[in-house]
Amino acid sequence: MKKQTIWWVLAIIMCIIIYNFTAAPESTGSNTLKIIERITGLKGEAAGVLNFIIRKLAHISVFGLLGIFLYNAFRKNKIFFAWFLTTLYAASDEYHQSLVPNRTASVCDVLLDSGGALLAMLIIRAIFKGKQKE
Repeated sequence: MKKQTIWWVLAIIMCIIIYNFTAAPESTGSNTLKIIERITGLKGEAAGVLNFIIRKLAHISVFGLLGIFLYNAFRKNKIFFAWFLTTLYAASDEYHQSLVPNRTASVCDVLLDSGGALLAMLIIRAIFKGKQKE
């Protein structure tokens, strides 16, 4: 199997994983807050801040990884197409989330997902350009 095909398969698998998390009504902020409180023993504002940080880092990481998979799947104009497709998927994911009971959609999350993807791709690109110079 060609490397490019493997990257496409990984991207599709990541989209399926994201879709399944979005479709789960238990993936709400209030549920993750309860888990954080139980695991850490934190309560109130401290638990809320940690919950916020963890959830936003999850957006950046997951969509960053999707962006990297798509970046490696494309042959030309990698950054633009990978970023655009990741952002489009992030927007469709937020819309899907709005249809799930107890879940809400957020334009800010789409921006965070989009920014996380772009940041991850730029980091990977910088790493590989640095290795090519060595």
